[in-house]
Amino acid sequence: MIALEPQERIYLLKRRHQIILKLRLAPFVFLLSLLFFAILFLFFLKFSLPQILLEQFPRISTVKLNFLFAFLFSLILPVVWSAIFFEITKYYLTYWVITNQRIIEVKLIGLFNVEYSSIELEKIQDIKISIVGPLPSFFHFGNLEIETAGTKGEFVLDQIGDPELVKQIIFEAKLDYQKTKT
Repeated sequence: MIALEPQERIYLLKRRHQIILKLRLAPFVFLLSLLFFAILFLFFLKFSLPQILLEQFPRISTVKLNFLFAFLFSLILPVVWSAIFFEITKYYLTYWVITNQRIIEVKLIGLFNVEYSSIELEKIQDIKISIVGPLPSFFHFGNLEIETAGTKGEFVLDQIGDPELVKQIIFEAKLDYQKTKT
C-alpha cells in the first residue's frame, strides 16, 4: 500500500492504455471460443474407432468419445479462466501515481508479488516519449521514459495513454515542488 508523505497531493493516477488489456485478453478469448466450437462440433459428431483398436480393447466401444472431449474441455476451462483473471488483475494492479513530490510505480509481478518503486521529482533530468507503431499512434499511447540523477537511472511508464499529457503534468508537479521547497 502506498503511504503518502505529509503535504503530498496526488496529481494523476495512470494505468496502461485499455487497448493493452484487450490485446492481452484476445488470445484467451480466441482460445476459449475455438475450444468451445471444437467441443460442440465433436460432441455431435459420431466417431468410429479403428477395428484393430476395438479388437485389442473390446470395452472401449462402450466409451462415448464425445463425452470424453466435453470432460477434457471442462478441465481446460478453469486454466484459461485463471489466466484471464490474472491478466485483468495485473492490468488493474499495475499503475503509476504522480504526486507533487514524487512518481510512484506499483507493479504486479505475480499474484502475491507487488513491487513498489518511486523517484523524487527533483531527481528528474529528462523525459522522453516514444510512440512506435501504427497501433500506438492510432490509439495515442506509448512509453514515457524518465531519466533520473539517482541510482535507478531510467524510470519507464510503459504503454500509458496520452503520454504528452502525463509529461506535462509531471513538469507542472515538478515546478510546484520546486516552488514549495524554496
